[in-house]
Amino acid sequence: MSHPNITLYHANWSFCSQMVRVALLEKGFSFNEHHIKLCDQYPEGENIDKEYLSINPLGTVPAIKIDMNIICGSEEIIYQLDKIDSTNNHSLYPDNVDETEIRKWAADTTITDGVEFASTLGTIMPVFSSPLLQYMIKQLPLSSIVKILLRHPRKDRKMIFIAMYFGNPSKRIPFMGVKNYVDEILKLEKLFSNGRTFFYNTFSHVDINLMCVFNRLIDLGLEQTLSYKTPFINEYWENLKSRNSYRDGILNYYTDKEKMLLREYYEKNDSSVLTAILEQFDKKIR
Repeated sequence: MSHPNITLYHANWSFCSQMVRVALLEKGFSFNEHHIKLCDQYPEGENIDKEYLSINPLGTVPAIKIDMNIICGSEEIIYQLDKIDSTNNHSLYPDNVDETEIRKWAADTTITDGVEFASTLGTIMPVFSSPLLQYMIKQLPLSSIVKILLRHPRKDRKMIFIAMYFGNPSKRIPFMGVKNYVDEILKLEKLFSNGRTFFYNTFSHVDINLMCVFNRLIDLGLEQTLSYKTPFINEYWENLKSRNSYRDGILNYYTDKEKMLLREYYEKNDSSVLTAILEQFDKKIR
């Protein structure tokens, strides 16, 4: 069986890049890597350089080149990767489940353009991450912000960078996601109460996304919300963490830069969002 030539354009800490790396590992595909230094973390801002914009005109990661075809966006990348035969025959779209249902859950658990702000588990993650994003942006030199204004292809991203660099909009933003987050986690808790190991019992695209969502909660100091009132979700999270792809596709890509940044961030920020989430759980479960 001949495998395609795969090149992944990704960032170490990118939420959606993590998803695609896990998918590649689960499928058993080897791949070439181009690490892109994102403009929200690095002064270089390689995602808005002409070279990368020729690959993905939106300036976002991940993007993947499969033979001569370029695909952008984690949701579509994983969907297309699963159509390629692999030596381990592992399918991320189980035959016994309607594909439309899997794609709907996959969309709800990743960052999907056009989806209402903080309305799904995937779109809540950027809301919770906004203080950390603002902290990173404020470390950038002014020249990087000028580069973003001149080169970033998305007007909405430009406005976010400007607001976060010169102001403090993220102070209240995370609280906008608290109610919907608790609702979504409790929905999952009910689903996993039937004893299933993974979302469809076999590891699928949805499990990849939830692995990355839950890992991002660790980054944000919110891991306690996965076990506070949700024993079935906690058990499911343990199953996800036990997979080699979690270590090799996510944990092994944390560099000293990310680790140091998280340490510095938590020295200067409180856990008021965590308190708000736990209080919301208490309201929902009495």
